[in-house]
Amino acid sequence: MKKIALLIVALIVFLIGGDVDADSFEVGVHSGYGVIKYEEDTDAFGTEIESETSLDTVLLGVSGEYYFAGLKNFFAAFTTDWALGLKDVEKWREDNIEKQTNDISIFGQFYDISLGYRNSLNNFYYRLYVSGGWDGLHFRRKNFVVNGVALSTATITEDFSLWKTAGGLGLGYKPGKWAIDGRAAFAYYFDGDVRNSNNVGMWFDTNGTCLDIGVGVVREITRDINLSLGGSYKLVKLDESEIKPDMTQSGKMVDTVFPWSKTRIMAGVVNLTYAF
Repeated sequence: MKKIALLIVALIVFLIGGDVDADSFEVGVHSGYGVIKYEEDTDAFGTEIESETSLDTVLLGVSGEYYFAGLKNFFAAFTTDWALGLKDVEKWREDNIEKQTNDISIFGQFYDISLGYRNSLNNFYYRLYVSGGWDGLHFRRKNFVVNGVALSTATITEDFSLWKTAGGLGLGYKPGKWAIDGRAAFAYYFDGDVRNSNNVGMWFDTNGTCLDIGVGVVREITRDINLSLGGSYKLVKLDESEIKPDMTQSGKMVDTVFPWSKTRIMAGVVNLTYAF
């Protein structure tokens, strides 16, 4: 529901400017292929516990920009990305000794609504914007093997819910029908929580940051259609939570924590845009 609400707000923003003039609205679709690398690390309980995994990843998304007729150079935009990390193996180490492996898959979703200003100087162009949105990461883990012994194949899920505010910059050079285009944005997660199906009724508070950059080559196919090919890099870093007590299935209270984590998504991306 959160994602649907964000998209509805984006559409309202686009419509408040009145009738859409020619070339004032631009939509795009993009897809790509790359990798998600995920890491966790904590020493909250006296020993160094780390995990890492690397998953082949399919990236999909849509975007839109609306240029206000009465406010020259100002625009509103929305961007959505979905990253599907295909199943792979996650490895856990305790004091640098491997203790556990399990299968893991990851689904990431990223939603942004932006307001910004764009302008150009000869063949150079730039844009500045501020944005807000919501990011989510969903993990599925199963087939646990601890110290060489296979445990239950039951699936444990974990969900990150991250609200953010951000600022960004885009730069480009277009001498003709070809252009070189780049962007960089930095976000702060001011409200984040993590819920794990293994800790029923609990959630962990966290904050963090996100760096999102991309670069590509753009070709003008027609006056209204552009095709770009490039690469993107997203880095999500989340802080360790406070330690919380939790009751195990046997009725024993134990301490638990959400560790420091780092998610990196790297992909080659193709983007097609159409202005109308």
